[in-house]
Amino acid sequence: MSTSLQRVRPTKIELIKLRRRLELARKVHKILRERLTILINEFFTRLREAVELRKAVYSKLTKVYLDTLILYGAYGENLFDHMKGLTSKPMTAVVGLENIMGVKTHSAIVSKPSYTEEQIIPYIQTYRAQVVELLSNIVNLGRADKAVESLGKEIVRTKRKVNALEYYFIPAIERTVRYLRMKFEEREREEKARMKRVKQVLTRRKAL
Repeated sequence: MSTSLQRVRPTKIELIKLRRRLELARKVHKILRERLTILINEFFTRLREAVELRKAVYSKLTKVYLDTLILYGAYGENLFDHMKGLTSKPMTAVVGLENIMGVKTHSAIVSKPSYTEEQIIPYIQTYRAQVVELLSNIVNLGRADKAVESLGKEIVRTKRKVNALEYYFIPAIERTVRYLRMKFEEREREEKARMKRVKQVLTRRKAL
């Protein structure tokens, strides 16, 4: 904790300015503390989402990989050529920015592909739905991870500001205010003592 004083002239005007600065610093500190609390809560919410999405991705990835081996062994490359022909509109993702408490992070919305009305083998249809869901979860996982990363960086920056105000700027202003008050009180005592001596001298002179 710093013990330095701010360099100011010992005047009443400076004391008034310091009091106003102290009041403003305390308000900013309170706002930043509240913002930090909200950011931390949002961070843990996004973190839980990312953990759940990662579990889902790993689970579906294993299932899709095994199903791919089975279908590829049964139908060969013709299976994938057949599935490509069924797709009338490819799977796309719209990438943009998401604003979380003033923190900008990358986001993406996945649009699922559309298919023709041709009947296909039910198992292949289930496999195709699993692949689409897996790709969608991977995109959502990337969005969630990016949100966690961005929120984490903002939490660190906000925490530094809170600590700077709490442990340096506000204490320094408070010490400077106390110093000026003591300085003014000392001046008042000296002035009272001087006036008392002057009064005593004038009284003696008048008596003579």
